[in-house]
Amino acid sequence: MISSFDKLNLESLLQDFYTAVGIRISVFDDDFNLVTEYPENPPDFCANIRKTAAGAAACRRCDVCAFNRAKKLRGPHIYTCHAGLTEAITPIQLGGGVLGYAILAHMLPSENYKETVQKACRLASKFGVSEEQSFSALSLIQPRSSKQIHAAVRILDAVSAYVHIRNLARCKTRTLSRDIENYINDNLKEDITSASLCEKFHCSRSALYHLSVRAFGTGIMQYVTYRRMENAKKMLLSGATISEVAAANGFSDYSYFCRVFRRETGCTPDGFRKNNG
Repeated sequence: MISSFDKLNLESLLQDFYTAVGIRISVFDDDFNLVTEYPENPPDFCANIRKTAAGAAACRRCDVCAFNRAKKLRGPHIYTCHAGLTEAITPIQLGGGVLGYAILAHMLPSENYKETVQKACRLASKFGVSEEQSFSALSLIQPRSSKQIHAAVRILDAVSAYVHIRNLARCKTRTLSRDIENYINDNLKEDITSASLCEKFHCSRSALYHLSVRAFGTGIMQYVTYRRMENAKKMLLSGATISEVAAANGFSDYSYFCRVFRRETGCTPDGFRKNNG
């Protein structure tokens, strides 16, 4: 995770949003983990579905799909969740990266209200929720017109910008990038991959990529190669053999190291040593 949130003030903001708009709002971090939401408990319709493992998993898959769409679209959009309710999401952005997501959930459009309720009841029945239970729970959700929903989404987008402006969400890039840089420099001979870095520093591939571009000016594996070549130059000038240099910088294949060195520096290892010795 590369984002951190001022949870106390964020909770206050969500309460204000709910007071003004009357629609449940949730905020997730860049790794799709819930930060906070208001009201805290979901409506009965959703709670009934999530009582089963299958229902909870379906809700999670639906959320993850929404997160990925928001990340790709870089803006708010409205969608229908797996249980037939209307939801909306917008990314909380900083520069080229995404700090998190804000979701408006559990809305029922007043247009085609009867058909929407019937469909939602059918979908909920797949998770063992009776039609009577679903109908009773859905009757507690206030219908919203399309105009009201779109207005709420525009306010949601404004709220996501406010979250960043007021530093309710921050990027931990400086600390994390320094930790990653130190780790790379200390482990140049190891098999460093994007996957291994994501696992060690608990961040997604996209988060790692955006962090690397912001901190190092290039993708993370390009930066690893750069650090290896810089270390290789120092070792070559210190008198180490090319085989020693290759092994110390994560290359088990001597020939492949030479090809990469020439591609990155414009000359062979021997040529570099002769020109700079």
